[in-house]
Amino acid sequence: FEASSEKHADIVFGKVNTDDEQDLAASFNIRSIPTLMFFREKVILFSQAGALPSSALEKIITQGRELDMAMVHKEIAEREAGAQQASVEGK
Repeated sequence: FEASSEKHADIVFGKVNTDDEQDLAASFNIRSIPTLMFFREKVILFSQAGALPSSALEKIITQGRELDMAMVHKEIAEREAGAQQASVEGK
């Protein structure tokens, strides 16, 4: 984690004390420590409990950077519209 944070100065790496920030932990459904989450443009792209080897973390960072976020936002909007439509139709 620390090595990746130094290598990728353009990415914000943060740690949260879930004992002090219980509401935050609950809102993100964090059940075990550590939990790694990767956000981009306010979207959770990755969430996994447990420590990761640095090579796996680097792979996640690379994949996150390469994602077409316009497509991600479009897919989210389509899913939300479908869920709303199903709710309106009583499904």
